[in-house]
Amino acid sequence: MANTTTVGSVEFERFIQSAFRVQSGDTVVYVDPHRLEGGPPADLILITHEHFDHMDPNAINAVAADETVIVANAPCARQLEGKVKGRIVSVKEGDTVSEKGVEVRAVAGYNGHHPRGFNVGYVFRVGDQTVFHGGDTDRVPEMSSLGDIDVALLPIGGTYTMAEEEAAEAVRMIRPKTAIPMHYGYATGGDPQRFASLVGADATVVVL
Repeated sequence: MANTTTVGSVEFERFIQSAFRVQSGDTVVYVDPHRLEGGPPADLILITHEHFDHMDPNAINAVAADETVIVANAPCARQLEGKVKGRIVSVKEGDTVSEKGVEVRAVAGYNGHHPRGFNVGYVFRVGDQTVFHGGDTDRVPEMSSLGDIDVALLPIGGTYTMAEEEAAEAVRMIRPKTAIPMHYGYATGGDPQRFASLVGADATVVVL
């Protein structure tokens, strides 16, 4: 199974859990890097919440430089101060920031394990693709008003996040052109092929 795919002008590389590199040309964005030992230097790093498999200071430092910008919700931003390279920008749900030429919007992502405000998702545009990364979330009503999404990165693990059926329902709410499952095969279950079957013709599913 490949761990990279290209959609339009954007290359997506999935690492463990919900960690991604999203790159178009010289613009490099990482989301929730975990257990990384290196890679193309980050312009921007997005952190959804403070659990160890999403906020990993060692992995952040492995891909960050002094000029890297780290966008994180407020609890994460406080914890990362003084521990990582780069400049930290604190956000909350509803905030939009523009850093390194990338506009980033923090959006709702929550469930019984992750109360509202603990986790945020991100909508951001790199190259010719608008990307949504949900972090640890269930299907929530706010997903229907994200706007035009080209690629949705959605958790399917079923523990701490929605499972395959609910994630497929989220696809139908978000209406992305492409869906890439995440948050499976590490600390949780989750069957990406089942997710793809449930999504059917509603989106192109790419399993990494």
